[in-house]
Amino acid sequence: MVNPLKIAPPPPRRSMPEVAAAPPPASVATPKFDQVKEDGRVQFNKRVTRRVADGFDMLAIRTRRRVPELLAEAIEILEERYGKT
Repeated sequence: MVNPLKIAPPPPRRSMPEVAAAPPPASVATPKFDQVKEDGRVQFNKRVTRRVADGFDMLAIRTRRRVPELLAEAIEILEERYGKT
């Protein structure tokens, strides 16, 4: 076969040395999740507008508090206004 692009052929493959096959590891039943819950917090993923996200970030910076603390305060205010569910 003609090599019109003049590309170098790949180097020859090295032969792998013969190694005795290791016995398969014994299957051990492991739990799917081994993480321990440390506190009562969960991840809160909701889509909000950029304005809302930036507003919470700016409030967190101005008040020197974390966004989760602001969310907790917001739910308290909303529960006072609309009642608890």
